[in-house]
Amino acid sequence: MTTLTSLATEDVLASAIDLAHRRPAELSVTDLADHVGYSPFHFSRLFTQQVGIGPGQYLTALRIDRAKRLLLADTEPVIDVATAVGFDSLSSFTRRFRATVGVPPARLRRLADHISDQPPTPFSLLSPGQSTVRAGLELPEGFSPRGDASIWVGWYPHPAPIGLPRSGVLVSGTASLQLPLCPGAPFLLGFAVPVHADPLDQLVPSAPMVAVHPAAITRSEDVTLRFAASLSPRPPLLTALPSLCSR
Repeated sequence: MTTLTSLATEDVLASAIDLAHRRPAELSVTDLADHVGYSPFHFSRLFTQQVGIGPGQYLTALRIDRAKRLLLADTEPVIDVATAVGFDSLSSFTRRFRATVGVPPARLRRLADHISDQPPTPFSLLSPGQSTVRAGLELPEGFSPRGDASIWVGWYPHPAPIGLPRSGVLVSGTASLQLPLCPGAPFLLGFAVPVHADPLDQLVPSAPMVAVHPAAITRSEDVTLRFAASLSPRPPLLTALPSLCSR
């Protein structure tokens, strides 16, 4: 049952997240906490409990997402993009970008050109294991009428697509799959792209179709990943999935 306390918490987080989305390059965790009248410690704890990652990670995710869009929208130098999204150091920006997206900033532009000519085909980064999870994949009706959507399912250390997946597989034309468990990355996340998606929708989707299993998975079991349009407060999908096929 929804309580007044939980409703108040939702309102606090919604207000902070709305502000973060409007001004990610300018704000700190302290700014967000001040905005809702909480101490930084209490706000960070509440945010992490509800969203799955800390507010600092969330702000960084928004900055990297904005950087991806700027890089693909024009030909501004990478250092100008880094400054525009709130990074003081080009090296720090490049390191963080590569760690979360999978490629350096400049290469993202070349990747967009590459996949416009040759869309990614199914591939696997799975390692053999004795314990496996059987995952059923449920897409919204009409999302891919021909059944040929590209679906990424991967293991992450957090219940949010922050950082590169530790393991995963890109499939098409299947309703279920078997995945070995991945020690240290117990959260199963999915992302679906329609067959007609252009490079921009693949690299920086404006309304990604995602699925997140709500709990850590540490033993063999059957689960269902139900894909739906990603809504706030879920952080943006940062990984440029076509880049994973070269890992």
